[in-house]
Amino acid sequence: MGSTSRTSSAFTIACAQTNPVLGDIDANIDITELAIRDAATRGAQLVVLPECASGGWAFLDRGESESAAQPLNGGKTILAWSALAKELNIWVCGGFGESTADGGLYNSAVLLGPEGPVSLYRKVHLWNTEFLAFDPGNLGFPVVDTPFGRVGMLICYDAWIPESFRSLAVQGADLALAPSDWVPNPHQQEDMPPLAHIVVSAGAHSNQMYVAAASRYGTERGQEFIGQSAIVNHTGWPLATAGDGNEVIFAEIDPRGTRESRRNDPFNRPLWDRRLDQYTLSDLDTDV
Repeated sequence: MGSTSRTSSAFTIACAQTNPVLGDIDANIDITELAIRDAATRGAQLVVLPECASGGWAFLDRGESESAAQPLNGGKTILAWSALAKELNIWVCGGFGESTADGGLYNSAVLLGPEGPVSLYRKVHLWNTEFLAFDPGNLGFPVVDTPFGRVGMLICYDAWIPESFRSLAVQGADLALAPSDWVPNPHQQEDMPPLAHIVVSAGAHSNQMYVAAASRYGTERGQEFIGQSAIVNHTGWPLATAGDGNEVIFAEIDPRGTRESRRNDPFNRPLWDRRLDQYTLSDLDTDV
């Protein structure tokens, strides 16, 4: 993996919703290829796919997870996405089940350019039963230079942990890519936006960065997924949102906006206005 020089300018980003077939890598390569080609044909320069787009999500245990996992280097899905990025001269970010030579299994996301993989992220905060199928991520929150500015990744439930966005922001990230598998919220109010939209909008606003979150749709082993992908600007307002089916959404963004906002807004400077000496950063009190 490497990085390319940054030449910040406006560009078109897309979030493509897919409905993976659990455990079927070949079928999911076909599904994601159609989505990537569709997005590229309509002008996307960077395409974001959902969490676990390579093999599905609802694995019962490590054995099932391992059967649908693949290495970053030489994995069929990564090779297919890389070939598309090269052919179409675009960038692709997508979630995949990652296996490693030392027996690790991770819920991962990769960022690929026309020349191949540029960055790898492993989901740090595992949700619900994911502990049965994956190991917690161990790479932190990498941020890399790209033609689209400084870019980092997080995955789904990571967005609910404020330190995820903040870890990217303090490294100067202009854009957070968030492959996701959002599920229904039992407390969702019908007259309100999906809670996931509120969470990513808050992360974007409080860290002054763009967020592109691609969420899957469909049902897998009884677990419903809501779609509802969202692209949010650096002030926290949605630029594009999706419904609950097979859909691609687009937005034009300019990462220079993040830097201008951070430097020049006299009222909203959350990164600079932090009071680190006043925060308690120890472990959670067991009585909370």
